[in-house]
Amino acid sequence: DNLKQFDGANLLQLIKYATNSTITIDNISAIKNRTINSSTMRGYNSNRDILVTLGGLQWNVPYFSQDINGNPILTLWLANSNQLSGKSVYSNNGSVGATPTKITFNSSGQSTWNSGFSPNNNPGSNYPDAMYGVSYIRSVILNNGGWYAISTGGGSGITFTKKIDSIFSPFTITTKDITGSTTLRNRIADYIVTPINVDWQKNQSFRIITGGAHGYDLSNDGWATGQPASNYYSNFNFSNKDKYNTWKDDRLWIPSLSETGNISAYIGLWKPTANQNSNIHYTWTRSSDSHAACYAYILNPNGESHTVYQYVSSSFGVRPALHLNLATAVESIKDIWASTNFFSYNLNRVLKYVSGNNTTATNDSLLNSLSSTIGNGAMLSSTIKTNANKVTDKAFINASSELVIKFGGLYWFAVYLTKNTSGQIILTMWLADSGQLYSKNKVSSTAYNKYGSGTFNSGSPPYKDGASTISNNYGNNYIRTTLLSSGNTTSVFYPYTKTTTNKTAIGDFIISPNALNTQDKLNLQKSQTAKSTLGFRYNLPNENYSNLINYSNTYKALSLSASTTNYTAWQNDKLWLPSLSEVGLGTNNTISTNSTASNNLRTAGLWGLSTAQRSNTNKTATWLRSGHITDKNLAYTISSDGLDYGYETINTQNGIRPALHLNLTLACQYSS
Repeated sequence: DNLKQFDGANLLQLIKYATNSTITIDNISAIKNRTINSSTMRGYNSNRDILVTLGGLQWNVPYFSQDINGNPILTLWLANSNQLSGKSVYSNNGSVGATPTKITFNSSGQSTWNSGFSPNNNPGSNYPDAMYGVSYIRSVILNNGGWYAISTGGGSGITFTKKIDSIFSPFTITTKDITGSTTLRNRIADYIVTPINVDWQKNQSFRIITGGAHGYDLSNDGWATGQPASNYYSNFNFSNKDKYNTWKDDRLWIPSLSETGNISAYIGLWKPTANQNSNIHYTWTRSSDSHAACYAYILNPNGESHTVYQYVSSSFGVRPALHLNLATAVESIKDIWASTNFFSYNLNRVLKYVSGNNTTATNDSLLNSLSSTIGNGAMLSSTIKTNANKVTDKAFINASSELVIKFGGLYWFAVYLTKNTSGQIILTMWLADSGQLYSKNKVSSTAYNKYGSGTFNSGSPPYKDGASTISNNYGNNYIRTTLLSSGNTTSVFYPYTKTTTNKTAIGDFIISPNALNTQDKLNLQKSQTAKSTLGFRYNLPNENYSNLINYSNTYKALSLSASTTNYTAWQNDKLWLPSLSEVGLGTNNTISTNSTASNNLRTAGLWGLSTAQRSNTNKTATWLRSGHITDKNLAYTISSDGLDYGYETINTQNGIRPALHLNLTLACQYSS
């Protein structure tokens, strides 16, 4: 949890213990459409229970199922309440109606179920005292927030707001709650499925689960409203009450008696052992007594005795449960970066993909093999794609059969592979689409729209200018200076530019264009020319970082040199926009056979891209760094479908898709 990452090996091992299935990160579908209780899990594991640590707390693993979207989910139940001892929690500290403040749990991890007022056996009240939806334990103690009752029958109440410093905060407060981002997952809560998405909690029936051993259903077990009154004793059916089902949207919840059972009398849905049900003290369930609106059921400390019920103003052990979304958890471990170092496990996969190696091999042997293959040249995207699809493991292959690498939380195409003069393997990657930037921070006060777009300049009307200050000079433009390398720590791209002295930041492993010193005979960025790569009559501004460039006699007004302010500055950048020569013009463009450029080079560019790689989501064209041949107010773009190129006035909005050079050799040296 300190790295805000799941441990890949442990997660896959946990899935094996729970499902008896050995999966990899590309075949999560192998465990879908199954329901497995704790008893069956023990059969897989020599009659042993499963215990897992998540967010610094230990949890039982009593149930495996699917949510309504078909995602496999693993239900976890806090193993014991005494581990909460001394942990921060918000509480009224025994003063009914007082605003909750931060205290610590006692040695047994106990709390009252309601806010401490004397409960009344009145099922006809608007908010019965044993109705979990308005309970103090769900709103305040578990940090789910919301309205809870502070007097009998809900005559008065308080709305509680989630607190970031509660022990349960990692499980209840999402990244979106903090940053507004709908795509970034930096917290455990981002991987938790709420009961509204779990069918077996909707119409949960104590009568049915216990096989008729009990004649009535229990309020709070299922979250569905309007449940048949005939299934409940007298008028102790709360399901038509206001706020009855508020807990359906909670990430943490107290289990029901239907789920836990009580071992000696009723077998619960989860079929847990006495060890899983046991606790240092009595344990709360969310189930209300079938005959009283002032009682909730509790589990005995030994986990086996007949279940009893107690006043909801009593204080017993707090043991919440949650549903872990295994689909999103497994997706998260595809990232090659783990906050302060690289995942060797995933780097090995990347090396196998780019080399087409389908056998077991170490990172060192794969690097050596790649070095020999590349020689003094380079491997284009088209070859990388061919090699990647030779590998049986398809975890990093998208629907278009392209190799897509998750790096620092964003997805990138692997587009070019070469070596530097030191013999290190350098992988060039291009942001897979701009749409994934949606809601992530541009700068401190603004976020990207759903298109992930921005202006080439600052959005001001372009101007006609002189030789030293040119509107479409990439070295001075807004994308480069503000969006990609401003040093703003809140920017989504900041992690890629940050460096350290001990190789613990992403930026430590990214090579700037001028430091690449490539052996590639194409001399990728130093002396790139559109005349030779694209068959253009003239070269384009911003394509290379040479100090002196003569574009043409006819258009010498566009010739740029060291005297042009910051023209070559991007050569020192960690992130940069690709050029038209690098990405190509798309399949809509051909040239005559007497041109110096081949049709393939014109279409696929220096990187050898496919149409799928050039295309962008949300019908948004992608900005390139190349300035227009004749007009200082225009810069080139690639069309959203990837089939063609165009150009736009520099104050218009287009997709932001930077590229970078990752030193794979160095990454492997600092991986774990």
